[in-house]
Amino acid sequence: MKITQKHLSLGKLARGGEYGKDTAGKTIIINTHKPWEFDKPPVRIIIHWIGPYPGQAVSTPWNWWENGSDGGGVRASAHFIVKDADVIQCLPLNEVGWHAGDSRNFDSIGIEVIPMNIEGEFSKLSIDTLKLVIQHIRNEIGNNLKLERHFDGVQEKDCPRFYTPLSDMVTREEQYNHVPMQGQERWEKLKLFLNDWKPE
Repeated sequence: MKITQKHLSLGKLARGGEYGKDTAGKTIIINTHKPWEFDKPPVRIIIHWIGPYPGQAVSTPWNWWENGSDGGGVRASAHFIVKDADVIQCLPLNEVGWHAGDSRNFDSIGIEVIPMNIEGEFSKLSIDTLKLVIQHIRNEIGNNLKLERHFDGVQEKDCPRFYTPLSDMVTREEQYNHVPMQGQERWEKLKLFLNDWKPE
């Protein structure tokens, strides 16, 4: 697996940020040119989908985070983007990413996977690559990082949809085998596969 290092730019909304208080006591970003590093090592890896947008290039989400519609970027990012065998690392592993929509941003590594269909199903090659990326992260940070979905946070967002209870899709393989699976079952099966590895 080859990871393309393409870190988002400091000074853009997708990366960095030092918070302070304005005169009314409201929390605001006072310095976007400073990386926001984790206070403690991350404890989890959060899996997402870039959905429902199959067919896009692995660089498309990076470009949106970096530039947005006005060149200033958006306050969204993840550490990695995966599509089939392609991987971009967008943030260093010691920096906070804006992917979870809750406090998990401050103790997690985020991975966005571009799905192969609008239901959010990951291709077999993307799943194999995702496993290698997770192994890489665990080798760098620690073997005990648990796997979660965006769905597992306070928002219960349908992300990654195909692997959440909110999915009602039945695949051709499931139809053929007469064993339709629920999204939660798919997640448990995927998690078992992704966790099946030996540390280096």
